[in-house]
Amino acid sequence: MKFGILGEAKIAREHVVPAILNAGHEVTHVGRRDPGKVALPEIYGDAIETDYESLIKDPSVDAIYNPLPNHLHVPYSIEALKNNKHVLCEKPVALNLEELSKLQKAAEESEAFFYEAFMVRSHPQWHWLQNLDIGNYQSCHFIFSYPQQPEGNVRNLIKYGGGPLFDIGCYAILSGCMLFKGEPTVLSAVAVMCDKYETEKQVDATLRWPDGETLSFTVSANAALCQAFTVLGSNGWAKLSVPVNPPEKTSAYWSNGGLQEGIKVEFPACNHYQLMVEDFVASSLAGDDSDFVFSRRVTKAINDIQKIAGLAV
Repeated sequence: MKFGILGEAKIAREHVVPAILNAGHEVTHVGRRDPGKVALPEIYGDAIETDYESLIKDPSVDAIYNPLPNHLHVPYSIEALKNNKHVLCEKPVALNLEELSKLQKAAEESEAFFYEAFMVRSHPQWHWLQNLDIGNYQSCHFIFSYPQQPEGNVRNLIKYGGGPLFDIGCYAILSGCMLFKGEPTVLSAVAVMCDKYETEKQVDATLRWPDGETLSFTVSANAALCQAFTVLGSNGWAKLSVPVNPPEKTSAYWSNGGLQEGIKVEFPACNHYQLMVEDFVASSLAGDDSDFVFSRRVTKAINDIQKIAGLAV
């Protein structure tokens, strides 16, 4: 499959473009705001430089990867779908439900496939956790934090959909959606604003699912680098060592009860970005329908958290 890349984002350069190439596909075009102004990094090889609009309309391109800032996910993904390009779009795909509904309508009217790039869904550790027998899953606890980003970084700008709630809170909410059934309700949410930038620096929230299961999470863009995920079941517990950005080889722990380390489970070496690309291509070629169920639940929960915590919506 021939891919075109919108923009020159770090995640594209360091993770998704290598994943596309390692999966046996081509990156033939790169869309840039100022084509030719600065040389493309070597990872792009002989890819053709062009602008966003020309890339989307190019008939030789089969699929678009959209890692643009959050506020540009929906408009450019819609244009790609209108041109019957399959779309792999970075998370969070939409800033609100109105945006998401427009995108879903475009996907339904297109012959192409749309997929939100939550690479964690393709990792074996999450497949293992979803099928682990520790009784009925009752609650889970998620922590994800990283140090403050430099001035000018899009994560610090509200107009670009910045802040840790959009950036990494989406992973927290998704984790509950992968384990529990139905649409969550936000029980509580508190935000602490950054003293240097216009965004929040930390959000703590609790969500409840229809059968009573709960997710509590902390996400921060002004703390030590940390990731942790723990699930409590009626007959045991489980912990993912690095739930979102695991190394090539990672591990988890589980137990039927007790205060010790538990039983260690090691997963085969893999690259979940490559696995995601392979899943995306397979669904695109199979003519699968685009699925917005998780996207809608995550977006709604983020917007509800914003309202309860007093953040700009």
